[in-house]
Amino acid sequence: MVKDSHELRHFSGLVFVACMFIGAGIGLAFGRPDVGGAIGMGIGFLLMGLIRVKNVEPTPVTFSLPKNFGNIFLSILGVIVILVGISILFNPEFLYPYIASFSIVVIGLLILLAGLARYGKKETQKTVE
Repeated sequence: MVKDSHELRHFSGLVFVACMFIGAGIGLAFGRPDVGGAIGMGIGFLLMGLIRVKNVEPTPVTFSLPKNFGNIFLSILGVIVILVGISILFNPEFLYPYIASFSIVVIGLLILLAGLARYGKKETQKTVE
């Protein structure tokens, strides 16, 4: 029972912090992060109380992509590349900064994903006898 109570308190605390940051982010979008943070904290306190009173237990979230997601993604990417090519033909001076910045972001994401994929793998230790 003590472990369950600790997990419930931990979960409700995470919900509170998430509401606070979401509220601050929405407030920042409207130029008032203080008001958004206060609203987010109020909602977070309410949810935290409800979670503790109702004994809500966190459940694992599963996410699966449809089998044809790769085909849809490649089709959309192909259309985007065609539109970029046509745009370059008509107005090349407006599109180059966007292409360069998008390329840098993609390269950064690839580096980040490569690092995260490497981080998740367990390294085997070799013992020297």
